[in-house]
Amino acid sequence: MAATFNLTYGLFVLTAKDQTDNGCICNTCVQVACEPLRLMVSVQMGNLTREMIEKTGVFNVSVLTEDVPFETIRHFGMQSGRDVDKFADFKGERSHNGLCYLTENANAMFSCKVVEKKDLGSHMMFIGEVTEAKALSKGPSCTYAHYHKAIKPKR
Repeated sequence: MAATFNLTYGLFVLTAKDQTDNGCICNTCVQVACEPLRLMVSVQMGNLTREMIEKTGVFNVSVLTEDVPFETIRHFGMQSGRDVDKFADFKGERSHNGLCYLTENANAMFSCKVVEKKDLGSHMMFIGEVTEAKALSKGPSCTYAHYHKAIKPKR
């Protein structure tokens, strides 16, 4: 498994909404087609955001920048939306599909409609057709490697 640490990943906040808004940290989001523009995301099976995406068929992706504070990673990635309202005190906007996306420490957002899903065992893979996209800033995208090197607190 150590070899997988050499694969490059970004860091994203994946959002969905059923009765309430929710979001999670995701390190698997890639463009898989350009005509039509489609993104693939992969989400852990036990994740509430995954359940919401399966139920509603829509999701948003916020592309995090290198200046993202650890608190944002902790907020969206180290607590469950089953226990806390992740958007109660968090700034963001809504896209045309009604879902929240981050505007701070993000350089782009994508809204997607699910066109395909595949059970991968530990994760569910969703392929979404992009229905809205915005460039938000010029800050460089945060990679998983940058997160471990410069953002994640040292023990």
